[in-house]
Amino acid sequence: MKKFFTFSFFAVALFFSALLQAQNSPGRYEVRLVHGAYNCAKDSVVVCVEIRATSPDSAFVMGNANFLLIYQNNQLSTPVIRSRGAFSGGSYATMTITRTDGDPTSALSINVVNTDIGGAGTTVDTNWKNIGCIAFSTAGNTSKCYNLTLSASNPATIVTRAYENPGDPEGVSLTQEITQGTLTSITNQCPANPTVALSGGGTINSGENATLTVTSQNNVLPAQVTLSGNIQVTLTAQEPTKNILVSPNTNTTYEIVSVTGDCGAGTGQGTATVSVTIPQNCPPAKCIPIVTRIVK
Repeated sequence: MKKFFTFSFFAVALFFSALLQAQNSPGRYEVRLVHGAYNCAKDSVVVCVEIRATSPDSAFVMGNANFLLIYQNNQLSTPVIRSRGAFSGGSYATMTITRTDGDPTSALSINVVNTDIGGAGTTVDTNWKNIGCIAFSTAGNTSKCYNLTLSASNPATIVTRAYENPGDPEGVSLTQEITQGTLTSITNQCPANPTVALSGGGTINSGENATLTVTSQNNVLPAQVTLSGNIQVTLTAQEPTKNILVSPNTNTTYEIVSVTGDCGAGTGQGTATVSVTIPQNCPPAKCIPIVTRIVK
């Protein structure tokens, strides 16, 4: 029992020590943008924002923050919150965004507000924490490629730490701006298009079937595939490989004519040749030669 009490006391002490360190840390942070997913059928893309402390001794309790994103109007538009992360609710007000339209670029501020007391809140440690995910429209952007920049200045990304007010320990937390670290933006992010391979074929007798195999090479699905002879094949996440039976009358080489994914044209690789053997009416090994002689 004594050992358990000692261990418990040590664990509690360690917890409060880490919390105190986070509250008193001068802080230094890194922020990154993470490409989420395209939905080209709906002309949209999702991007998530994440933060972490640059080192264990830079951990801090998140105070108020404004994460500034700059985007090109001909690539992205109409941002909306897709999901809120670790700094919305509880010790924080509901995360909001503020858009400032410009030409040719616009700005987006992701706003975090600490509403707790006594320096309470979520600690930013060396593990990446999700701030939130934003959906942008890509309507009018035929390539779907985009750039998205975390702004370091004019306007700036600003993060503060929350700490206890020494004059009023149970009052509203105080905040102090902390130093930026690395801001990782997204540059020339383009959608992946499907790559599909064709294989199979072989030698068959006339009237028999040969098997062609169509396989996704990069798991970008669904993929609509057209083979020579106007053979249509659809690959999906549930069926990334499909076998097709063909029965040509003559020697035939099959090719991939086109590959199309949700975000545009893909790439086809490989061919499949079917050689057709036509049986003789009288195979030579089984035929008996007949000699006819006319006698006058």
